[in-house]
Amino acid sequence: MYLLRRIAKAQQGKAWEVASLLSKVCGSYEENGRNKAQVFVSQGLPGTANVVYAEWTQETIEPIRPSEVPEAVRDLNAQMFPMLTEPWSIEFYELVTPEKLTDRNLS
Repeated sequence: MYLLRRIAKAQQGKAWEVASLLSKVCGSYEENGRNKAQVFVSQGLPGTANVVYAEWTQETIEPIRPSEVPEAVRDLNAQMFPMLTEPWSIEFYELVTPEKLTDRNLS
């Protein structure tokens, strides 16, 4: 199982607009079978301001072919990208489970 985190650095004052669009992007993928995502912002708290995150889990990591990207995602991304200070990034983490620890003789 993997945790994936998409990171979008928003222009000053645009974090909540980006969060709204990113929530809709995640919803579109969820309608097509992806696990539920959580979207959260780093604004008004310690940390880097104006950053929006989307996080979800997947059993496997596989590339998405351009033909598999929902049309709604293309439209939402076109609205969101001008509000970002740089292209978004994505992080991948492998979740630690008892089974994986056992496989590595670490239980």
